This record gives sequence, structure tokens and C-alpha cells, in this order.
Amino acid sequence: MRSKNSSFRVRFPLGLFVYAMLLCLIGVVNIFSAAKATQPNLYIYQLIWLGIAVTLGVVIVFVQTRTLEWVAYPFYIAVMGLLLGVLVFGIVAKGGQRWIDLGFMRLQPSELAKIAAVLATARYCTNFQMAGGYGLLDILRPLNPSRPLALIGVAIGVIKKFPEYRIAAILLILLAVGWLFLSIQVIMREGFRLERWVALGDVMLVPFLLIAVEPDLATGTIVLAISGTMVLFCGVRTFSLVLIGVVAISAAVIGWNFFLHDYQKHRVYTFLDPDADVRGKGYQAMQSIIAVGSGQFLGKGYGEGTQTQLSFLPENHTDFVFSVLAEEWGFVGAFGVLALFLALILSMLRIATKAHDRFATLLVVGATSVIFWHWLVNVGMVIGLLPVAGVPLPFVSYGGASMLIQIAALSICINVAIWRKVK
Repeated sequence: MRSKNSSFRVRFPLGLFVYAMLLCLIGVVNIFSAAKATQPNLYIYQLIWLGIAVTLGVVIVFVQTRTLEWVAYPFYIAVMGLLLGVLVFGIVAKGGQRWIDLGFMRLQPSELAKIAAVLATARYCTNFQMAGGYGLLDILRPLNPSRPLALIGVAIGVIKKFPEYRIAAILLILLAVGWLFLSIQVIMREGFRLERWVALGDVMLVPFLLIAVEPDLATGTIVLAISGTMVLFCGVRTFSLVLIGVVAISAAVIGWNFFLHDYQKHRVYTFLDPDADVRGKGYQAMQSIIAVGSGQFLGKGYGEGTQTQLSFLPENHTDFVFSVLAEEWGFVGAFGVLALFLALILSMLRIATKAHDRFATLLVVGATSVIFWHWLVNVGMVIGLLPVAGVPLPFVSYGGASMLIQIAALSICINVAIWRKVK
């Protein structure tokens, strides 16, 4: 009979852990080169954050997977509360209201929202399953009581702010009351469960909207992409998928015309025509492309990148850290890092195939999505295939919040691998 320690060693995904730690080590070495001229001690802070993140990861690993299922909704609700708090009393920096000042540190709830989305979506899709995949009505659930209640709230707000429209608002309230009565009848027939009051679409869209209005559209979109990947993994009916695509395109058009800020539009314009404003809005993208291309096959050598060391490349230790790597290590180094990411993601997906239940499988799919979407967007941005956005490269870019979230995602996968025989 195997001992517990022996069983632990057998189930521990050593390869996954090694890939991640190699990426972290590459990140520290790269940050030292990128920031040595301006912030020579920055790599030390990255090591400190890595130590804190690994400590948090150990805690996550040794918590049973069923405990993660139990805390999924409370954690999600708490994070949504923090996102609301950001809009009320958050501090403004770098053109956005994204942080809560705790005195000893700045908390960025939008980073926590990535893990909250994974946990909540996994639990929701475990409790609310549909044979043949989800339809659009299953995702939106228009007969949820939250819909007419929200409409009543909007109507009351209209009466208070625009009293000249009170008759129309009163008619809306009457309509909403009838809608609410019908919804309650449905709830009574189906049973009082949280999934009957809150739709899957709510779980996906609420964090996206709260983050997008900060404004931080890139992070909000990644959070939505994480949940969306998990739902697609569960299955969505083809016709509903087409309808969702039409709705998404319509929402994008409306958002472009009425909600996007000028600087966000400029990023898209610069992406479409990078030569139009190389000294202004297109400066970052152009310098990144120059850095990547100038590295050629073997690179200029560690610490010898001219775009980096002469400070032509902005944010070279955070958003554009991959540009530094490509310039100094060349195609060989960049390809090696991309290969490590591919091996990491495949290892995570392998754990998903061996998970013991639906919740555990979805946890791993969500955690993998956290790393995958950051990787895809960051590299695409650096080489000019996507517009510039403040998205870090997992494990490699400098940043405490980013490191904590990426290690947390990694630890969730290790957790599922270790506890897969404990139901």
C-alpha cells in the first residue's frame, strides 16, 4: 500500500511546475537587463513577489478541490464588491480608476476578478448543465427575477432624474411587475436555487462591465474571454453561437461609437496604420517591432539591446518584456520561451483530461485560459498583430498582482492533479 507521500509524488505535475519556474527565472533575468539602467533593484522586488506568490500557491494546492467549489460564489461576490468599491473610492492613476489604496499597498481588484470568474463560472456550469449545450436563452435566462427587478430600479431612477418621463417609467414598472410575477412562478416550479436568480450571462458580463468602465477594456475583455472559453468548452448550440456573435458585433459597433475613449480608438487606428504616428500614439508599437526584428536569429547579447538599454522602448520590464527578450536573445530565445509556454499549456490541459469531476475539469480549463489569453494578447501586441494593451506576459513581466494571479492559476491546476482521487 502506498504512503501518502508516495501518492503525492506520483500525482504532483512536476513538468508543469518546472516549466512555470523556468519562465519565472527567465523573467527575473530579463527584468534585470531591461531595468538595470533606470531601476537596477527591480529584479529583487520581482523575486520577493515570486516568493509571496509561491507561498499563496502552496496554500491553494493543499486546499481540497471541493473547498474551492464551496468558496467560489462568496469569493466572486466579494470581488464584485471590490470592483464597485473601485468606482466609488478608488484612486486614479495612469488615466484609469483601477486601484484601492490600502495604505501599505495598492489593491487591483480587476486582477482578482480573473480567478473569481474561473471559480464562479466553473461552479455555475457544474450546477446548471444543459444536454446538447447551452442555448442563448439558457445563458441569458430572461425569466430570472433579477431582470424585472433591475428594470424597476431603472424606472425609479428615471422618475427621480427625469420626472417629465414619469408616465413612461410607471408603465415600465407595471410591465416589470407582471414580468416579476411570471418569473416567480417559474422559480417556484423549478426550485429556489441561486442559478435560477442569476444567469450565466450575468456571471460573465458583470465583471467585464465593472472593469471596462474603470476604464480598462483590455483586462475586462480578458476576463470575459476566460469565462467564455469555459462556456464554449461546456458546449454552446450552433444557432445560439451565431446569435451571440451577431450580438457581440453589434455591441462592439455601439461601444465604438458611444463608449470608447479617444485614446482607445487611437490604439486601434495605430494598429491598422502603425506608420501614421510613429512619434506619438504609434511610438510604443513601432519601437517594439524594431526591437523584435533587430534581434535577428541569435540576438544582440544579454544586456546589449540598444532599444532597451537606451530607453527607446517604453514599459520594457512590463508590457513589452518579450520585446527585450527577442532583441537580446534573438529568434532562438524567443522561440524557446514560446515553446515553454506551449508545453505549460499542454500540461495543464492534460490535467483537465484526468480531472475527477466536471467542476475540477472546468477549473483547469479556466486556469489554463487565464495564462493562455495573457500569453496570446501580449505576444500578439508585441509583434504588431494586436493593438497595444496593458496586458503582461505571464510569469515573465514585472508586477506583483500579475505574478500572484498567474501562480494562483497554476496552483489551481496542481490542486486538481493532486486531489483528483479525493471526491
